[in-house]
Amino acid sequence: MAERLSERGAMDLILYYGREGLLHHMQNTAQGMLNLVGEHPVFRFWRGVALSMQENHTEAIRDYTTANGRREVQIAVIYAHMHSLKAQRQIDQDAINDLESKAMLEEKNATPCAWLQTTAFLYMTGDCVRARETCQKVPAGTGDDYLNTHSLMGWANLFSGRSAFVEKAMSNFEKAVDPAQGGVANHVDALLGKAAYLDQKRMYPQAIEVLNEVAASGQKGTEMGHAVQCEKAKTCVKRGEWTLASEGVQRILAKDPGHVQALMILSLYLSVEETRHNITANTLRELHKALQATEPRTHKLYAFISKALARLSGGSAQILQSTQALIARAATLQPRNAEYISEKAYQLSLAGEWAKALESFRLALQVDDGNLGALHGIIRSQLMLGKLDEAEQQLEFLNEMHISERPAELCYLIAVMKWRKHRDQAASLAALDEAVAIHSATVQGPPSYEFYEAFNPHLLLAIVREYLQHCPTEPVLPTDPPSAIASQVRKPLELLTKHVKGSLEGQLLLARLDFIQGDLEKAQYTINSCIRADATYAETHLLAAQIAFHQENYNQAQQALDQSMTEFEVRDWPQYNLLKAKVDSALGRYDDALKSLEHALTLTKHIVQGKRYRPLNVQDHVAIYLELGQVHLKQKNTAAASKAISEAMVQFRDTSEEGRVTIAHAMVVCKQDVDQGLTVLRSVPTSSPYFLKAKAHMASIYLNIRNNKRAFAKCYEDLVEAFPTAGSYLFLGEAYMSIQEPEKAIEAFEKARSLDPNNAEMAGKIGSAFVTTHNYNKAIQYYRNALKAEAHQPGLRHDLASLYCRLGKFQEAEDELQNSLSKGKGNSPEDLQNLMSDVRTMLLLAKVYRSSGRKEMACDALVQAKVFQVIVISKVRGDPDVVAAQRVIAANICVELGEYYRVEKATDKAIMFHNEALKQDETNARSMLSLAKIYRDKGDFDGCEHQANALLRVDSGNEEASMMLADLKFMESNFKAASYYYQQLLEKKPGNADALVHFVQLLRRSGRLFDAQRFLQAAEAHAPKTSSGLACAKGLYHRYTNNPREALREFNKGRYDRASPWAEVCTVNMVEIYLNPDNENQWTESDGEERQDLAENIGFAQKLLKDVRDPEKKKLLEGHARMARKRKEEVESALCIFEPMVSGEDNAGPTPDKLNVPAMVGMATALQLLKQTPKARNTLKRVAKAPYNQLEAEYFEAAWLLLADIHIAGGKYDLAQDLLRKCLQANKSCCRAWEFMGVIYEKEQSYRDAADCYENAWQLVNENDPGIGYKLAFNHLKARKFVAAIDVTQKVLASHSTYPKIRKDILDKARASLRP
Repeated sequence: MAERLSERGAMDLILYYGREGLLHHMQNTAQGMLNLVGEHPVFRFWRGVALSMQENHTEAIRDYTTANGRREVQIAVIYAHMHSLKAQRQIDQDAINDLESKAMLEEKNATPCAWLQTTAFLYMTGDCVRARETCQKVPAGTGDDYLNTHSLMGWANLFSGRSAFVEKAMSNFEKAVDPAQGGVANHVDALLGKAAYLDQKRMYPQAIEVLNEVAASGQKGTEMGHAVQCEKAKTCVKRGEWTLASEGVQRILAKDPGHVQALMILSLYLSVEETRHNITANTLRELHKALQATEPRTHKLYAFISKALARLSGGSAQILQSTQALIARAATLQPRNAEYISEKAYQLSLAGEWAKALESFRLALQVDDGNLGALHGIIRSQLMLGKLDEAEQQLEFLNEMHISERPAELCYLIAVMKWRKHRDQAASLAALDEAVAIHSATVQGPPSYEFYEAFNPHLLLAIVREYLQHCPTEPVLPTDPPSAIASQVRKPLELLTKHVKGSLEGQLLLARLDFIQGDLEKAQYTINSCIRADATYAETHLLAAQIAFHQENYNQAQQALDQSMTEFEVRDWPQYNLLKAKVDSALGRYDDALKSLEHALTLTKHIVQGKRYRPLNVQDHVAIYLELGQVHLKQKNTAAASKAISEAMVQFRDTSEEGRVTIAHAMVVCKQDVDQGLTVLRSVPTSSPYFLKAKAHMASIYLNIRNNKRAFAKCYEDLVEAFPTAGSYLFLGEAYMSIQEPEKAIEAFEKARSLDPNNAEMAGKIGSAFVTTHNYNKAIQYYRNALKAEAHQPGLRHDLASLYCRLGKFQEAEDELQNSLSKGKGNSPEDLQNLMSDVRTMLLLAKVYRSSGRKEMACDALVQAKVFQVIVISKVRGDPDVVAAQRVIAANICVELGEYYRVEKATDKAIMFHNEALKQDETNARSMLSLAKIYRDKGDFDGCEHQANALLRVDSGNEEASMMLADLKFMESNFKAASYYYQQLLEKKPGNADALVHFVQLLRRSGRLFDAQRFLQAAEAHAPKTSSGLACAKGLYHRYTNNPREALREFNKGRYDRASPWAEVCTVNMVEIYLNPDNENQWTESDGEERQDLAENIGFAQKLLKDVRDPEKKKLLEGHARMARKRKEEVESALCIFEPMVSGEDNAGPTPDKLNVPAMVGMATALQLLKQTPKARNTLKRVAKAPYNQLEAEYFEAAWLLLADIHIAGGKYDLAQDLLRKCLQANKSCCRAWEFMGVIYEKEQSYRDAADCYENAWQLVNENDPGIGYKLAFNHLKARKFVAAIDVTQKVLASHSTYPKIRKDILDKARASLRP
């Protein structure tokens, strides 16, 4: 672009690049102008300055010599020449003296232009004092084609560092662009100076206006235009408008992919705002390539970029690889620079390579023994490598050097030493507090490379991790000591996440802190975000495993632990082994748990040299011993458990954790001697932070083992006596509530409230206690009195309204809520808490309206709640965690609205609100489930499957979603996929009756019915004995295995629980078994002799029909009951029942698109019994052409079997076989289909094939149908398989000794055929 630059434009660009440290750009611009206009003293001089600033002094002096003698630059050349000579390693003092003498002579005759060039050189090289002095030698307003007095004075003042001069800079720049005062309109260098001044004063909007003015002066698309865009992007960064900055530089990179400044800003944006380390690393590699191409020797720029981005890397190996390459390049260009060597070492420490870092720090100290960064690095490396004695000696020396003012990093090192070596928690925490205070006070300013280098997120993260050494590692229970440190550690963490939103480790530690403080939902939300950002970050998976374990989702915890193995060295972290042991123990894998715990203990006793050291929290250290004791107890090994706890008691004696170990010891002792265990618990002193927990364990023993409620309450009374605080009285009140003594609980709560009168929770507990005693009037009166005294407590009003609603006093509830809403608005409509209260009020109003039958008003209240919630979200946009929590509330409101419209059959509106809920909270399980149900009911199975799969991704243990997917696959006849979902569900929850019933039906259709036994046995161990679902599943299994007596017994058990959906299924199955106990073909004619038990069975069936509530099903079964005797008049009456059902006359008229398959099968059966075979065949053909429906599978099978039987009778074997194959495809356990196939082969005299088909049928009826047994034995006989024929015959006779003809027709003949 050099050919497009004017001389002034080139000078502006040279000065800009010089200020930005882009020295090769500066050199290239000067060279470009020399190429364009020929030899020119000004541009030759500035080319030499650029070379000198790149440490190429020999070449620079050559340029100065060329420009020497030209009046425009004479003085400047002499000054620059002296500057280069002084910068060389061997200084030529004689040459410098000669130049100084020459300068004194030239100064007398120097022109104003020469002084201007000299001023520019002096401020560019940092000598602003002399720059101001030389500039003052030039008359105000003087300028030439390159420079302007006012502009140069402005820059010299701005960079002077003195506030009095800085304030004058703006006036200088204003004059530089004012032609009336010797300036030049649109003077780019002066306008950039104005922008720089406004930026320094943090007047960012005004700075952007000035930069826009520069861009509008014809700079678009030029090098200066890109430079202005970068300056605007930097200003946006300082305003916190990172997205605008990113978009701006992306536009530059679209035209010039190697633009160094744009890549620098983009790298900073990705490091601060984004958590995608791979993208950041790729951008850094592009930046490195651009630097190599355009700034190959500017070592300061390499170091400048590397330092800030390394500290923002979060320990990412990919990013550190790039930053290490940058600092290595700087060190190569300046091999004796101790600062660069120290920085290389520091970045090795960031990567966890402590041994290499220590070696490099020592090398830096050899080059410069006063390098404090190297001293700090040596101490920290020694600490991390376990060389505590050496580190302490160095630390004492360093501490003496900073008696008055200690840097934050030194305070951090002191804190680490105090804890790691001396176990002095108080001193360590005091040093950490000092480190945070110093860091917060000293590191201030807007975001920039300089800011983040000083801010050093890595140091803050290290401080936070050291704080966490003193925090609990599990969620704090009410009986645990409160952790003030957990609240204390939030300050540095919030400071970090405020300035580095994309810090993955910062988010992880915030999630850990939320987990410790019991906010599992918030912790889970944050950790999911971390995993989505980087699935290879091991610690995120470990915390996810901890959360899952705490929620008792052990399989999910195991999965998270497996995923944490992305970092191989994780297995050598004690924390990993402890968590793995807990999961193994919970899953019953005690031997694996013991191995993990033993390994963890080994790891705590030594540190492997050269490996990254993961400091072990003292609570986790104790937990290893306690978990070891627990596992031994689970294995009934009390001696080993006692040994583990005894070791812990020795190791943690006189520490803050001694009380915790004592409690564990008491629990072990209690296994053998309860009294002795109680004595051990009494030994925990009141000064111990675990005194409260010890009392809670004592109370639990008295209540659950001794069943002594009085002693239970006495434990908490003793606690109140020792610590008469509001919290103690609160525990006492809750203890009284747990043993059903609400009157005493009320006294305790009132005492707690008197000690803490501002705690509205106490008033709520007292009201709840009155409700527990069913003293509703007194509860109402209490709430009213409390509201008179504290009308500003909306929570109490909500509790009162909820009580009114519970009592059916809907008008009173509505009045209270309306008062709450008006009070909230009247006090301060803009107040966030009032808006949140209004949302809660409207939700309760919706509940009141719904309970009183006013559904439309309930919907209106929900809509109003949604409006309020949108306003709440708009007011909390600054805090992403709060926004996420409020979005969940908004999503739940949308779910309620969606459910309202789903019930009202307004499907489109229901879908709209559920989708809106998912926009607010993409993990809302209720919305996903409701949408899946809506799509299923609409017949949109693809939509249903999509939502169910989405729900399982969010909640892998969701039973309803798994059931829905399994049902969908079942209806699609995809038995393998359906079986997978049911099996997964039943392995997690064996007692799930719904899944079990469906699974038994599925196994039957997939030909694996006998696999059901182990699932039924598992269900018996987990499901209640009175479970209708379990009885139904067992009944179906016995029915399908041809055991009608056992089936009836199980179905009879299951039909009595009317509330269960399976009760009616049991009843229907009983009716069907009574009507056809032998599972015969209903359409075959009777042999003229009515069975003796038939009338009795029909009578039972008709009695059971009274319990069938489904009118359609009931009518269908009544028709089959009438056909059971197969008498003509009864069959005709049954036909009169089926025909209206088939035509649709019973409902809203015929529906030709939807066939009533069950009724058509019944009608065809009746027609066949009445010997009206053509009519029966035509009816069945309609069914055969209808689309198969899994819900009516049994009736489709019956239709295909009956039609096949008709075809067999008519000799149409091919048509019959097609139907039978169709039947076996739908139900591989259909014994009748195999039997009919055997009949066809038998008629074709293919006896071996017939025997194979009958063998399948024989197995499916559990070898318990004599008719099929006879046919199988007969075909074995015909196929000359005499031994097989004899075996089958004997099995038939064993269970049916009087079965006709089989002995004579088959057994005797087979035996005779075997005789010689």
